[in-house]
Amino acid sequence: MRSRDLTAVLLRAIAAAGVLSLTACGGSATMATGAPGQIPIVAAPGAAVPYQFGANAYGVTGGAFLAKANMGSGTVALDTTQIGKVCLAGTVEMVPTPADGSHPPYSDYWGIELGFNLNQGTDSAKNPWMVPSNVGGFWFTVEGSMIPPIRFKTTPSGKDPAQEQDSCALVTPDSGVPTEVLFANMYVQCWDGPQGTAATDVSPGLLDMGLQVAAATNAEYPIDFCVTAVGVVTQ
Repeated sequence: MRSRDLTAVLLRAIAAAGVLSLTACGGSATMATGAPGQIPIVAAPGAAVPYQFGANAYGVTGGAFLAKANMGSGTVALDTTQIGKVCLAGTVEMVPTPADGSHPPYSDYWGIELGFNLNQGTDSAKNPWMVPSNVGGFWFTVEGSMIPPIRFKTTPSGKDPAQEQDSCALVTPDSGVPTEVLFANMYVQCWDGPQGTAATDVSPGLLDMGLQVAAATNAEYPIDFCVTAVGVVTQ
């Protein structure tokens, strides 16, 4: 082959590789999401937390949210320059222990939660996401240098998180390694013994899911991590 023809072939190959690279980075809405059950995280321009779930086969739709306690979590902030992942940094401070021995003020120092609504309407209302029969839980991947213990949470329809009626599981994720949480292993008040105070009932649908860094009385929790992937566990 003549050198000029070889150069033309190489240029076409490089151009094709560039198109494939753009598609893999989100240039196509039909690209494969990667791991089984993965739900893409995409931009939500103009939103307070500018991320939402992208198109998926499980009927999940909703925007991200960041909730913070009134006290002890003021330094925790989003890095909104990131694309396709949700990044947090800051510190969840210790819950102060009252000198008189009274109950620590957890309601004011409960920590932070990074979550997603699961069936959010165009009017921003949170509607129940009816869990498909072949879905048995969620998985997520976090990456970063400071990943504290996490309560992975979900709120069944009709339950009030303010009354500690939502469900959770205690997990200790490793950076870059998917963490799987089955509904069968999530409990109401999961911190209260191995099986909490009640099992999780997903039959009325789920309103949201999230990762909480819960404040403690014996340690503060520096945070520097990104949620890089989220998905459902299929059976």
